[in-house]
Amino acid sequence: MELSNAGDDITTQMKPHSSTPIINNEANTIHITHRSERRFLTHVLHLILRPFNNHLGRPSKPHPPGSSPLHPSNAIRKHCSVTNRRDEATGIYIADLRPLSTPEAKITKHIYYFCGGGWQTPATAQHWQTCSKLARQMPNTAISIVSYPLAPNDPAPKAFPQSLALYRRLMAQSVEEGTRVILAGDSAGGNVVLAIVLEALREDFEADAETRPPCPVAIMAISPSTDLRRDNPEIEKIKKDDPILTPPFIKSTAQAWAAEWDPADPKLSPINADISLLARAGVKVNGITGGYDILGPDGRLFRDACAAAGVSGEWLDWDKQMHCFLLTWPYGFTEAREAMGWMVDVLKEV
Repeated sequence: MELSNAGDDITTQMKPHSSTPIINNEANTIHITHRSERRFLTHVLHLILRPFNNHLGRPSKPHPPGSSPLHPSNAIRKHCSVTNRRDEATGIYIADLRPLSTPEAKITKHIYYFCGGGWQTPATAQHWQTCSKLARQMPNTAISIVSYPLAPNDPAPKAFPQSLALYRRLMAQSVEEGTRVILAGDSAGGNVVLAIVLEALREDFEADAETRPPCPVAIMAISPSTDLRRDNPEIEKIKKDDPILTPPFIKSTAQAWAAEWDPADPKLSPINADISLLARAGVKVNGITGGYDILGPDGRLFRDACAAAGVSGEWLDWDKQMHCFLLTWPYGFTEAREAMGWMVDVLKEV
């Protein structure tokens, strides 16, 4: 399987033995690409980061209430047109990115990206660069960054209904525009997109209407947080190898987002939702997990639950890689660049 690297003119040949279908459902609907190598520079990065893992990614101050406007850098505008808008019904800001070479009328696919950051940090430079790269490498595709409300001022009991309402409006808009929708997100953002789609499908199927509302054709979950109970015993086993996340940190961010909700609630922990609804609705679930990520075991459990439920999708599982390693591609790390290329190829096929 030849995949495009994140570099504009570089390709990488995946090892033939590294790509295998999961075998715990008859249709083999989940296909997993396994990688295990860790290059020297990535190893050095892990060694540098580990002493600071109690400080990395921690917000310096609480995010203000509500959704915040999104401000791309001039570097992003060199490659993409950026249109900022505010959804009037929900108050959520959205930044739409389109490659400069693609007129708006030719857009046929729309990716809405929910950024990670422990449900407390807005879009970073790495998120903007990643979404800009997606826009440039995917003709006829619009990429939108969604500024969903963040904890601690807007925890899930307040922010989740807003995000679900926005999802409904975006899906209705896609019907009017004739575009296929993909929801994507990393870490906490991956949690939000999985939970929103599953909750919407639960409502839709329980309504038992003759015509169900539209849903996305696919999800892309990068290092998703899928279980806010944080009680997987693998977390303690992996913590010594994780260079950026610690058990106390992921427990504190989960609590900040959950607030008074039970962390086992499917709206917080999509692993507890009825995952078969994704198969019934024909929503593909694609994802990326790393072996040196304490959230990785829960992500793989979710992936396996998708397979058991007959959900289709492509997954990249890369051993010895940290949480959200793909987002380091702008710094030239080979594994991250190849993961970025893998994601672009998967999204092109949706």
